[in-house]
Amino acid sequence: MEAFPTALRTTGVGFATAMSRVGAAIGTFLLPMGLERFGAQFVLLIGAGVLAVDGLVSQFLAPETTDMDLAQAARVSRS
Repeated sequence: MEAFPTALRTTGVGFATAMSRVGAAIGTFLLPMGLERFGAQFVLLIGAGVLAVDGLVSQFLAPETTDMDLAQAARVSRS
């Protein structure tokens, strides 16, 4: 299990919370319109595509902190 510095954890949690609020607001507005116009299958495929792209972005942009202590991980996260 990896441990991240407190500053990195709090920033990540804050960013994730903010993005979830934005996503909920957009989804509440666009989901009914998408279902009506394109149908459930298309809307679900779009959702799966967004999740796949987000997963790839996270995989390539997240810093690797395996075998680092907290001080080293903090320096990596700041750069």
